[in-house]
Amino acid sequence: MTYIEFFDKTASENISACLTYAPERVIYVGDNSKLMKKHIANYEKVFRARGYDIEFLFKTVSKSNLDNAVEVLSMIVEEYDDCVFDITGGEELLNLALGIVYSEYSHKNIQIHKFNLRNNSVYDCDKDGNTIYKDTPVLSVEDNIRIYGGEIAYSTPDEEKTYLWDMSEDFLRDIDLIWDICKKNVRYWNMQIGILEAVEAVGSVSEGLITVAPIVAVEQHLSRCKARYKVARGIIAYLLKNGLLISYEDNGETVKVAYKNEQVKRCLTKAGQALEMKIYKTAKYLTDGEGMPVYNDALNGVVIDWDGELHDESVEDEYDTENEIDVMLMHDIVPVFISCKNGYVTSDELYKLNTVAERFGDKYSKKVLVATSISDFGEMGKYLRQRAEDMCIRLVEGVQYMDDAELEKKLKNLWIN
Repeated sequence: MTYIEFFDKTASENISACLTYAPERVIYVGDNSKLMKKHIANYEKVFRARGYDIEFLFKTVSKSNLDNAVEVLSMIVEEYDDCVFDITGGEELLNLALGIVYSEYSHKNIQIHKFNLRNNSVYDCDKDGNTIYKDTPVLSVEDNIRIYGGEIAYSTPDEEKTYLWDMSEDFLRDIDLIWDICKKNVRYWNMQIGILEAVEAVGSVSEGLITVAPIVAVEQHLSRCKARYKVARGIIAYLLKNGLLISYEDNGETVKVAYKNEQVKRCLTKAGQALEMKIYKTAKYLTDGEGMPVYNDALNGVVIDWDGELHDESVEDEYDTENEIDVMLMHDIVPVFISCKNGYVTSDELYKLNTVAERFGDKYSKKVLVATSISDFGEMGKYLRQRAEDMCIRLVEGVQYMDDAELEKKLKNLWIN
């Protein structure tokens, strides 16, 4: 079977048919040969990883020359049997050319269909009652990044990149405990986590889970962030009571902190991680009315390398253009990009979120800002809301006041317009 795709800059439209039923070959038809070659290399990587050996080809046509378009499509139909045209994307001129070709080659059993990727429906455009639609088109977070030419940078022992959490039952409980403590007072929480971050930055680590640091060094580190060493005793007490911290000792000269395990330590030594993990965990395990997962894939702290080439940044002149998305979800083929802010938010965060989402999801991307404190910003809060609306960024505010049922309800429909 041969698929003919009218090439579009939106990558998901170019591969939706392949994701439902893999063909022998795909032929892209468009006016930009350089761009088609670049996209094909991305698609080959994705389908090769899935175990499919699909032949990807392309044909160049003029987007303003109907006769040329008819000629190219006619040559394809004459050369290959079982041609299936997907008109989900591409230039409108090609649809007109296809109509002419379809009429002239009615004996060739040409199939024409179009996908609606927002509701996973397919339209039988040739009205013969047959479509090649078999499976729901689905992409993982990694696949979605790859079809747009990027790559996920995963964490190594000496790097802080995309970390794959072990979502054990014990850790799931720890996430809820951490969030329950955080949301009691997000301002004090952020202050205390800032202290733990500083302790890790300047202290010495023993066996990975115990860190000791001079308070003077901690204070100096905090001063660079315009913060000061003032322990939120209530937060520490809750962390100790729930076993998230094994001990917290401050003798006036040094501070010594012992954590339950490595994953809890990661959650307690990075600003905003508590909110990120609550959103990630909640979305990851959401189900619909039939008990099916709402999101087929979810990742936290997704570090995206823009050109798909991961360099050794310890080597001079080798640098990657990277962005981090706090939480990324996939509902079938629709990507959801979420920025989580457990404190102050600037308009820069909106622009960054918008840029990354449009680069790696184009018109199908959904953009969400989950925040705790926008209402505290006064006029700045009004400005942020207006900018978010202008960029089609959905706001989920006041999550610290929501119970689990309310939060689940908010997150269930993020993929819908």
